[in-house]
Amino acid sequence: MVEFLLPSFLVFFCFRARALTNFSSPFAFVGSAVLFNVFNGAFVASELRAMGGIRRSQDDAMFKFGLVVAAIGALINFVSDEMLLRQRRANTRATPTRAAARRHSAVSTNKSKYILPSGFLFDYCLCPNYLGEFIEWLGLAVATNNVALKAFAFWTFANLFPRSVKYRKWYADAFGEKAVGTRRKAFFPFLV
Repeated sequence: MVEFLLPSFLVFFCFRARALTNFSSPFAFVGSAVLFNVFNGAFVASELRAMGGIRRSQDDAMFKFGLVVAAIGALINFVSDEMLLRQRRANTRATPTRAAARRHSAVSTNKSKYILPSGFLFDYCLCPNYLGEFIEWLGLAVATNNVALKAFAFWTFANLFPRSVKYRKWYADAFGEKAVGTRRKAFFPFLV
């Protein structure tokens, strides 16, 4: 359990703590997220321990493929989150029209602080960070052939896909369908 929790906390505090400086959220929200990750980590760790670790040999091609897929998902998730944070920060530091001109992003017409992100995979789907997280968990499930990780990948998709569809609708309402465009999908680039 410690081998799962320690890296999780280190990643959170090293890479994401700076994002919390401009973010206020209720304790219940943060607490529920921490509790969920503790229980999920315990569930996955107990399943791995009970099964003697992973079910695939580390020399198996599917294990290596799954790790590559997980690494690609982690990269997509990290880069997308960083771009979104940078664009949001730029929007709060400057007037919306200047910030938008610098980043070539659209700013909501209702004079709010919201932006229509652009660049990287944001030009093809509106929630590439969600897509990256799903790909990451899917890759780990493929690599380990672990029932708990397969279930978690499924529930991650079941949670993030509908949210990204709602976000796309919100972006279309806030910025207009013309600004969002038909090329920019909700979750899977070129598909949905």
